[in-house]
Amino acid sequence: MTQRPRSFWVIHLIVPALIGLALLYIYPATNLDRLLIAPYFDPVSRVFPLKRDPFLEHFMHQGLKNLITLFSLFILALAIRSSFYRPWRIYKRKLTWSFIGLLCSTAIISIMKHYSIHGCPWSLLEYGGDLPYLELFSALPEGVKAGHCFPGGHASAGFALMTFYFVFLDKSRFFAQLVLAGAFTLGMLMGWSQMARGAHFMSHNLWTAWIVWMVLLTLYVVWPPHAPQKKPGSND
Repeated sequence: MTQRPRSFWVIHLIVPALIGLALLYIYPATNLDRLLIAPYFDPVSRVFPLKRDPFLEHFMHQGLKNLITLFSLFILALAIRSSFYRPWRIYKRKLTWSFIGLLCSTAIISIMKHYSIHGCPWSLLEYGGDLPYLELFSALPEGVKAGHCFPGGHASAGFALMTFYFVFLDKSRFFAQLVLAGAFTLGMLMGWSQMARGAHFMSHNLWTAWIVWMVLLTLYVVWPPHAPQKKPGSND
């Protein structure tokens, strides 16, 4: 495991940990989830009018998800190719790490969502559905079905591209930061499109970004995308 300076842990672990605490204890008291989703809900008809909007449903939801899936498979194909094509072997570890990062980011969110008891906004009683609103660590009331809607699975595809922040971090910090900004923006846009449809609250998307970051950070620390440099005089 590579030795990291204190500043690395402050930026990559301590600050996110504080953000996590804010999401856990401060954000729920702001009522931002309901405030941010209110413009997309029609209280008269008690529906989200944009739920079946063609652009949001077919491009922002399905289309972008398919594009990122294809991109992930392309990275996998390059990783496999690097195993057999000698000139590409220097890229094998980075390509393999990139695919594993993309896969783990989305898979863990999907697993958590599968076992989640929380309902999507459009499934909640206050928005015309039949499920109660549950706090983050609430128990599922007897006789109530699980909602399977937390965290945000769709946004995870965009946030998973933060994988490439860690890929480039040790080579070009500036480019890595550009990638991070782009991936976070895309994840938020994908998450916002689902909010507009009534599929998720903002907190779902923020927690998704936080979880994906922690997954990638753990992977980066345990098994970095770049092989550790050999110390001078080492015979290994």
